[in-house]
Amino acid sequence: MGVDVESLAGVVAFVYAAEQQSYVAAARVAGVSPSAIGKAVARLESRLGVRLFNRTTRSISLTEEGAVLYERYKRILDDMDDAEATVSRSRERPRGRLRVSVPHIVGHHLLMPILPIFAERFPEIELDIDFEDRVIDLVAEGLDVVVRSGELADARLIARHLGDQHFVVCGSPDYLKRHGRPETPDDLSRHACIHFKYPSSGRVAPWAFRPPCERLLLPRSLTFNNTDAGLRAARDGLGLAHLPVYVAEPDMRTGNLVPVLTSFMVPYGSLSLVWPSNRQLSPKVRAFVDFVVANFAARPDAFRPAAITAAATATYLPNAPASL
Repeated sequence: MGVDVESLAGVVAFVYAAEQQSYVAAARVAGVSPSAIGKAVARLESRLGVRLFNRTTRSISLTEEGAVLYERYKRILDDMDDAEATVSRSRERPRGRLRVSVPHIVGHHLLMPILPIFAERFPEIELDIDFEDRVIDLVAEGLDVVVRSGELADARLIARHLGDQHFVVCGSPDYLKRHGRPETPDDLSRHACIHFKYPSSGRVAPWAFRPPCERLLLPRSLTFNNTDAGLRAARDGLGLAHLPVYVAEPDMRTGNLVPVLTSFMVPYGSLSLVWPSNRQLSPKVRAFVDFVVANFAARPDAFRPAAITAAATATYLPNAPASL
């Protein structure tokens, strides 16, 4: 069954009539005569072979078939409007207030370094950024875009994958000199271990070891609800810390931290940019999303396994000991 101009006119007339529950009111909205609405709906009913409205002298109401058809036709017309608005708005300059939420550690270590470039490129966007580790309800809190870890289960949201999160166990050269280098995850039972706990729940984050080492009971020598505190503690020789690779990489490159157990690590979770699935994605949100995706992708250290990062950082350090 082909769709021609006359068929499309019938669809529009039918949707207007269904929404207004009156041919006269639908005609006012469409800017045509009531008889034109009635004839267009009649032609549509004839073509489909079904009755779409229950009619009385005073009102019309959808039949069961009409209700099904209305939902589908309404979506189609909305998609057409959205397509036109997207093309039109793509010519607009990104501007206005942009509300963003990002976990503390991602914000400090991945977002902040690229903000000067973003601000220079998009001077008319007013960034309002919350550093927040709790789970955010974007729609309820009126946010434009957030960085979120884990799977997306909310149908009201759209996500753009940034990358898998990789972790590394590392300690200072002084700590390893005093306590030795662990050969396997089981050896950590004899080491001071520095843990991270989620601020929202107080739950201690597991260490990302491959099976059968993923459920080890590790000593809890130090526990922080802040990753940078754990980084500082490891750098100061207080124990071995389990850190995102992109957090530890600068200190690994300078030799302040030494990676261990890298062959036992597996990815743990992922990061995504998430925004409400409202129609007509605004230029400011599109500009931010595209910019962050491109710049995160340009960071080879951000989302690569600990073993690869360890090998890369070793090239900066002559005579560096090989990690395990």
